[in-house]
Amino acid sequence: MPKKIDFYRLSRPMQDRFAAATRRLAPPAPLLFGPAPRTRAWGYLGASVLFAAAAALVLHMGWGEVSSPLALHGTKALAVDVALFAAAAYCVVHAAAILRGLEVMPWRPGMFLFPAAVVDARRPVLQVWSVSDAAAIERIASPPGLALRMQDGGRVVVPAESMAEVERADTALQALRGDLAKATAAQDPHMLAELDPLHDSALSSPIGPTEAMKRTLPTWIRLDWAIALAIGAAAGLGLGTTRNSMSDEAMYRGLVSSGNIPDYESYLTHGGRHSDEVREVLLPRAQLQQAEAQGTVEAVQDFAASHPASKIGPEIDAAVHRVMLAELEKAKKVGTVAALDQFTRKYPDRSVARELKAARHALYAQALAAWKEKTETDPSAKAFMERLLAWAEKNGATSEMRFRLKPSKSIDDADKSAVKSGHFPGPDALPSKYVVPAALRPREEKVEQSLAQAFAAAFPSDVLVLQPAEPLAADAPAPTKVPTLVVEYSPEWSHSSMASMKPDTVFAGLNFTFDSSFSLPDGAPLKVTVKAWRGAELWKIKGDGMTREDFEQKVYDSMIDGAYDQLDKKLEDTFF
Repeated sequence: MPKKIDFYRLSRPMQDRFAAATRRLAPPAPLLFGPAPRTRAWGYLGASVLFAAAAALVLHMGWGEVSSPLALHGTKALAVDVALFAAAAYCVVHAAAILRGLEVMPWRPGMFLFPAAVVDARRPVLQVWSVSDAAAIERIASPPGLALRMQDGGRVVVPAESMAEVERADTALQALRGDLAKATAAQDPHMLAELDPLHDSALSSPIGPTEAMKRTLPTWIRLDWAIALAIGAAAGLGLGTTRNSMSDEAMYRGLVSSGNIPDYESYLTHGGRHSDEVREVLLPRAQLQQAEAQGTVEAVQDFAASHPASKIGPEIDAAVHRVMLAELEKAKKVGTVAALDQFTRKYPDRSVARELKAARHALYAQALAAWKEKTETDPSAKAFMERLLAWAEKNGATSEMRFRLKPSKSIDDADKSAVKSGHFPGPDALPSKYVVPAALRPREEKVEQSLAQAFAAAFPSDVLVLQPAEPLAADAPAPTKVPTLVVEYSPEWSHSSMASMKPDTVFAGLNFTFDSSFSLPDGAPLKVTVKAWRGAELWKIKGDGMTREDFEQKVYDSMIDGAYDQLDKKLEDTFF
């Protein structure tokens, strides 16, 4: 086993003599020298490169990739950055410390073969093997060196640059082994000092320093770990922060150019510098596009309702307008006001009010144009119909037709005249019996239905419809809330009578004056007057086999029906 000697515990004369011997400035000169290897320093430098490469790899991982959890380094990732850069810095500083430590040694560090000893002087604690203890000395070819095989089986190798040096050292050592044996046997201090640089000769220079050398290392070597930590923190945090900023900008550019909802949401989980803009503008914009792509008004309206104070309010309004227009186009293709009204009820939003109004107006204009093309009415009727359709466009398609039966002023005189006739058969032949309201109402209804059907054939029911309504009382005012066609009349005696011989009876002539007024809630009404004088047309009735009562009924029915038919024709000619 080697003898261990702390260089800094030696006396100053021995320290100086050993240091001088290693540099061949004082005896004994080393027979063979292998400089201390720098392998550890190079190993640390290599490790530094690996740590730096690992740090660069970690910085690169996830850079600019919004889907990567390492897109932005958080606290843990930054700690890894700091640790890697600190490790790289420590390896560099420690390698420099190793090299510097070798340079500041008072002796020349390495393995020495002296005539009396092999000294491993690569560290402050020297390891010394006595040559006297060597059982054999061997030359080693690869790598070149000289090995001393000790008596206990141990083996000490002193490296050399070439076999020539090995041979010279071996020859010199063999030559000096005899001197070493004599000096050892005689315990000659001077001779031993000439052969062993660590032999205490008890002689020192009276003018040299007496205080032993102490091991001193620069502060930066002793605090290499603190320096490395400071460098790692500065580099890791600085580069990590800069890398985060650049990665953030790269992610943002990618989001602006081709971002989608998952990417925006991933970016928000990273908490980048543009999070507010992504959260308030880009993500809602993408969600709006997705909602609009569904092709339904409800999807966009739901989105708008969930973002009442969005910064992309104008874009939301524009999207709502677009989908409403698309839905309106579907309603327009149906080609009915009812479809447009259904659209209005389903989507009361007023964003397409102008377009909806134009679409409705187009249908009414088409209906009016089609009516004009098929009819040849007078200008006053055309002007009234234009006003009627304009009112219907604003207020609804419904208009009404009502009859107002006024009390007759002369039918009692007709009864008196009939009674005075010599052909009067009895009370059941009184003319007033045939013009009571119950007898006239079916005729009114027939005219109402006929005119209503004419309107239905000319106009779509959701554009304009004429509905029969209950008759007005004689003194009731005309309705003012909806357009109403009021036909006012009373059955009067024409002041003429006609007797029948077979059967024996008498008939009064009737006169109907129908004053029709089609009025709107505003503006002048359209007036149509029909005067119908009806006499008994006995020749048209075949009375054979018919009772007198039936014959009378037939004659009066013909007179009255003719008057209402005349009214119906006049009204239809007026409008159609």
